[in-house]
Amino acid sequence: MSVHSVILRSQWALGRGKVLSSIYEVPVDPSAENNAHAFALSMIGFNKSVLEVGCASGYLTKLLVERGCDVVGMEIDPDAADVAEKWADRVVVGDVDDEDIWNYIKDESFDVVLLGDVLEHLRRPLPALRHAVRKLKPTGFVVTSMPNVAHGDVRIALMNGRFQYSEWGLLDRTHLRFFTLETIREFLSEAGLVVVDTKRVVEPLFHTELGVTRRDISPKTLDELYTDPEIETYQFVMKSVRENGSQAVAELATRVNELSDRVYHQRVRLALFRKTLRDTTVLDQHIAAHQEYIKALEGHVSGLEHNIEVLTEGLVDADVRYRAAMSSRTVSGLLRRVYGKLRVKKN
Repeated sequence: MSVHSVILRSQWALGRGKVLSSIYEVPVDPSAENNAHAFALSMIGFNKSVLEVGCASGYLTKLLVERGCDVVGMEIDPDAADVAEKWADRVVVGDVDDEDIWNYIKDESFDVVLLGDVLEHLRRPLPALRHAVRKLKPTGFVVTSMPNVAHGDVRIALMNGRFQYSEWGLLDRTHLRFFTLETIREFLSEAGLVVVDTKRVVEPLFHTELGVTRRDISPKTLDELYTDPEIETYQFVMKSVRENGSQAVAELATRVNELSDRVYHQRVRLALFRKTLRDTTVLDQHIAAHQEYIKALEGHVSGLEHNIEVLTEGLVDADVRYRAAMSSRTVSGLLRRVYGKLRVKKN
């Protein structure tokens, strides 16, 4: 199981009374690449006041506190909340879908609100997010991570008539909402937020928990899928600030998103191009190796042909000598027989 899959498996929520936070210890490496936790920590930084919605057992809370942050948690599972309280200033226990829970945080404002793989589990994610935004300081920001339902493995499964829910991952059976890059940004905008940074957790095609294989898709269709630079994006981790009504800020944020997407897409294309070059190099090396083998075989065949020529010449020469010998034996035999008959006649 990949590291980021653990995140989606263990994080949170689900309807009243049902929880996923029973896995209390989740390893988090802040320096890890291609990891939603590491991306979120990098966006949050140090020495912030943080509202961590869906803190589970506090495995991320602990790291935030070690970075000088003051953390208030929100968690639906009381057992997980008890564990998280070892590090958090306090943990409010309850269902984020229940508006009353936000009253327990009414006098507090935060530098950061963190919602890691939470919103897709909620019945009413937009009201919950709006409540979270109200808890921000004017200069504060929101960090979210959400799975990408448009990942290529989901599409390939759908092409084969499958949309199979599982215990965790892209099609976690507790997901009540599904998002793509475009709909996540639209959703955040409806909550009064502007996205200013986007990170991607990438999982190659045929490597997710969905279990699709290359046999499930034709080469031509696969090539078409690869034209979408987000086809292998597993999760989107985003940093968003409050929309302050300034057209300039909105336009700047849009421009930043466009440029960051373009940079990412160019990197994807460059990676694919490099992979093609590597594949071509390997193929060329493979062909070259076979060409050397063919040359060796040709040399061997040439040697055999030379040997055959020598042997053939020897056989021809031997045949000539044999025929000559046989011919001389025949002549001498005839002479002997003729000479013998002559002697008989004289007697």
